[in-house]
Amino acid sequence: MDLQCNHPLCSLGSWIGLMIVEYNQDGRIFHVISDPVPDTIAAMLNDRGRTFLDLPPEPLPEVQMRDPDTGHLVFDDDGEPAMGSPGLRFAACDISKDYVVDGRVVRRPSCGCTASVEGRVVSLAGLPEGSTLSIFLDPTDVQSAVQAEATGDPFLFEVDEPGQVRIHVTPPWPMLDEVIDVEVE
Repeated sequence: MDLQCNHPLCSLGSWIGLMIVEYNQDGRIFHVISDPVPDTIAAMLNDRGRTFLDLPPEPLPEVQMRDPDTGHLVFDDDGEPAMGSPGLRFAACDISKDYVVDGRVVRRPSCGCTASVEGRVVSLAGLPEGSTLSIFLDPTDVQSAVQAEATGDPFLFEVDEPGQVRIHVTPPWPMLDEVIDVEVE
């Protein structure tokens, strides 16, 4: 599909879409170009052997059209409803939360872990194997962080003093990081 850009800052040329998403073999998105993308970019990426998606806008589902002046429903000469798309749906991509699976941009899964506190013992359940934990004994002080590797389920640790504890869970790719705040009494 060739699009022509009418923006005054753009020279007339051929455009392939409104977003290119560059990703690696694991589906990790590392570069997004949008609004609109000249076809020379796609050619350059192809020449360099890069893996990318071209995400053009899609028409919204058709609805019965309305007269722009009166707002009345419009019918064709045979009395049938005049149908048309009210606009376009533009692709969305959040480089920090999405990845590419089977040629589509999708949200990365949550690691789904939970935390509970009993006394001064914090228990983390449902941690994916190989997760790294950063435990902030004082959430306002980065220096208070203790690093741990999730081994076994549940993962238990005890704190010496009451207060708020922040746990940053970094699971294996492609799962999303989780931040869990707990209050130890």
